[in-house]
Amino acid sequence: MNIRQTPRSRHRLHRAGPFLTAALAQAAIAAAALAGCAAMTIDDREFGLRKTSVFEVVTPAPFDFESTAAGRMLEPLPGSGMPPMINHAIDDSLPITAAKNECLSCHDKPQNIGKPVAAGKARPAPASHYSGAPGSLRLAGASYNCVSCHAPQADVPMLVRNASR
Repeated sequence: MNIRQTPRSRHRLHRAGPFLTAALAQAAIAAAALAGCAAMTIDDREFGLRKTSVFEVVTPAPFDFESTAAGRMLEPLPGSGMPPMINHAIDDSLPITAAKNECLSCHDKPQNIGKPVAAGKARPAPASHYSGAPGSLRLAGASYNCVSCHAPQADVPMLVRNASR
């Protein structure tokens, strides 16, 4: 059968060409992706940092502050913006609320900000944690929950090796 092309029909075929080519390319890519996915599986032990099954219930190893790091302050990396870690047990002080914050009995000393701290003495909360005029500084309302930024340090193995120190 001989199809006679008119100028109008040639124009329609010319316009459909790029769309048809794109549709065929997308279909080929989708078919290749589906064929590759069918052969590839990921073991459930490869999803997280633990390298154990995601269905396994893991109980963390207990730790205490009777290690070599107990009572010794580990300074954050300079320029990291990381807050200092808590170098003592806090279990008896939890939960920390605006009305009950045992941290303040040792660390709420705005008059000592910037002064040297003797070994074994509590470091005062930094000036960024206070508001008010000099001489009448009060702990800022947003800073009452210490453990929202500061975490207890413990001598436990790292999940991911840190080569920054």
